[in-house]
Amino acid sequence: MKILLTTLNAKFIHSSLSLAYLKAYCQNDFKDIYIREYTINEPVAKILSDIYSVQPDVLCFSCYIWNIESIKILCADIKQVLPAVKIIAGGPEVSYDAEHFLNENPTVNYVIRGEGEVTLHELLHCLHQQVSPEQTAGLTYRHKSMIIANRDRPLIDNLDKIPFPYENNLEPYNNRIIYYETSRGCPFNCSYCLSSTTKGVRFFTLERVKRDLKYLLDLRVPEIKFVDRTFNCNEKRAQKIMEYIIANNHSTKFHFEIEVTLLSQEMLQFLHKVPVGMFDFEIGIQSTCRQTIAAVNRNHDWHKQRDNIAYLIENCSIHIHLDLIAGLPYEDYERFKISFNNVCDLKPDVIQLGFLKLLKGSAIRDQSREYGYIFEQKPPYQVLGNNYITYEELLKLSQIEDLISRYYNTGIADNLLAYIIKQYYQGDAFAFWQVLADFLNNNNFFRYGHRREEEYSLLHSFIVSFHNDDTGLVELLKLDYFLCNPKNNLPGGFTSNNPDNVNEILYSYLKDEHFIAANIPDLINKTPRERRRMAHLEYLFIAEGYIPGTEAVPLLFIYNNAGKRAKILRISPSFPG
Repeated sequence: MKILLTTLNAKFIHSSLSLAYLKAYCQNDFKDIYIREYTINEPVAKILSDIYSVQPDVLCFSCYIWNIESIKILCADIKQVLPAVKIIAGGPEVSYDAEHFLNENPTVNYVIRGEGEVTLHELLHCLHQQVSPEQTAGLTYRHKSMIIANRDRPLIDNLDKIPFPYENNLEPYNNRIIYYETSRGCPFNCSYCLSSTTKGVRFFTLERVKRDLKYLLDLRVPEIKFVDRTFNCNEKRAQKIMEYIIANNHSTKFHFEIEVTLLSQEMLQFLHKVPVGMFDFEIGIQSTCRQTIAAVNRNHDWHKQRDNIAYLIENCSIHIHLDLIAGLPYEDYERFKISFNNVCDLKPDVIQLGFLKLLKGSAIRDQSREYGYIFEQKPPYQVLGNNYITYEELLKLSQIEDLISRYYNTGIADNLLAYIIKQYYQGDAFAFWQVLADFLNNNNFFRYGHRREEEYSLLHSFIVSFHNDDTGLVELLKLDYFLCNPKNNLPGGFTSNNPDNVNEILYSYLKDEHFIAANIPDLINKTPRERRRMAHLEYLFIAEGYIPGTEAVPLLFIYNNAGKRAKILRISPSFPG
C-alpha cells in the first residue's frame, strides 16, 4: 500500500511539520510512505501530474485556509485519473465541519479531525486490512450513501510517544525553515484563535527536547521556528531550553512566539545576555484597547507589555516582531490609530499589521452576528467589516499594511522614516503612513508590482510633492538607498551631488593601502579592482547622526557583507595621503 502525504505551503521556504510527524508516527508499520510538498504558487495541473507519477493507493492532504481551494480541485481531478485512490483530508480547515466538507467534496473518503498521528495510523491499518474504521476515533468518513462521524479522539497525553520527525531525514528541508515544537496547546483562550478550541498545554519532556535540538544544532540548520503557541507559558522550562540552545548552538537562528507580560525580571535579565542575532521574538499585541482585548478573551495588560518590550528593545540583542490585528470588536478606525502608534512608538524590528480572519471553529466566528461581522465566504475568511469599522476603512488599512511591509519591515528607508515622522508629523506614525498611502493610491501605486528602485523613486516623488522645501529629506532617502542597495547609480528622479571626478577620488582611496589597513582591514587582501566592486562613493548633505546637513560630504559605502547594510566611512574631500 503506497501512501502519499502532501500539502501546499504558502511559500517554498515553509515546510510542513504535521506531515513530518505523520510519517514518523506511521513509518514503522507502513514502509511505503512518502511526503511531497508543493506551494500554492505552483499550477494545480503540475501538482496533479506529480501526484499521479507517485501512483499512491492512499493520498493524504493537510488542509489550511491558504491551500484548501486548490486541494478541493486536486481531489476532484486525481480521482478521475486514479479512481481507486483513497483520499484522506486533515488539518484545521476540515476538522471543524467535516461532514459538510465531505458532502461538498464527494471524491474525499475520510476526514481526520484534530490531532492526526494516532487516527491516521489506525485508519491505515483499517485500509490495509480492508476492515471498517468504525472504531477509529477522530474520524468522519463515507459509508455507502451515509457520512459517519466517529467519537472525538482524546488528545495524546504523552507527547514523547511521537517520534522525532527529522531523524536522518533533513535533505528535503534544504533551504527551508525547520519547524519544531516543545509543546501543544495554549494557556490562553483568544476567541479568534483555534488554539482556544483545546484546553490546557501538553509538553514534550525536557530530555526529549534537548535530544531533538542537539541533533538539529549539530547539523547547523540555518533557522528553527518554534510553533509553540506561547513558548514561555512555563518560564522556568523555557529558560532551560534557551540556555541549552545558547550552550550548544553553532550558527542557527531561532524564532519564538512569546507572551511578553509573562516575562519576570529574572527572565529579562537572562535575555539581556542572549548573543546577538540568535533569537527572534514574535509578540502578539493585537490591540491596546482594553475593551477590545477583553472582548476577545485576552485581558493582557498593555502597560506591562509596553514596558517589557521596551526593555527587550533597549537592552537585549533580540529581533522583535510585534503583531496587530485590524477588525477586532470595539476598535474603530480612530481607535486602531492609537494601537498602531502605541506599537510604532516602541520601534520594533517588524510590525505585522494583520486582518482578522473568522476561522472555522473559532469562538469569534460564532459571535459574528453579535458584532455585525461581514467576512469573506471562502478562505481565508478575512473580515470585510463589522459594527465598528467599514470595508472602506479596512481597505485604507490594507494599503498602510502594504507600505509597512515594503518600507518599514525591510528597513530600506529607516533614516528617512524616523526623521520625517518626528519632524513633520510630531511622532504620529499613522498620520504619515495614511498621507503616504493616499498619495501613492492616487498615483496607482497599489495596482501594480514595483521593483526596489521604483519604490525609492515613488517615495522621492512623495517628498517632492509634500515637502519640496526640505532637500534634506531627499538626502536622507539617498543615504538609505546606498546603505541598503549595493548600486553605483541612483534610481530615476534623483540628482547626484557628486563631482565629475568622483571615480578618480574613489580609486585613490581604494589604492591607498594605509587607508585600507586603517579603515577597511577586511579588504586588505583584495586588489583595487576587487575593492571597487564592493565600494561606492557618494557626496551627501548628511551631518553626524544621520540627519540632514548643510555641506555635501563624501560618504564611502562598503558592501563586504552580503545581505547586510553597508558600512559607512565619512572621509575627507581631499585625496588620501
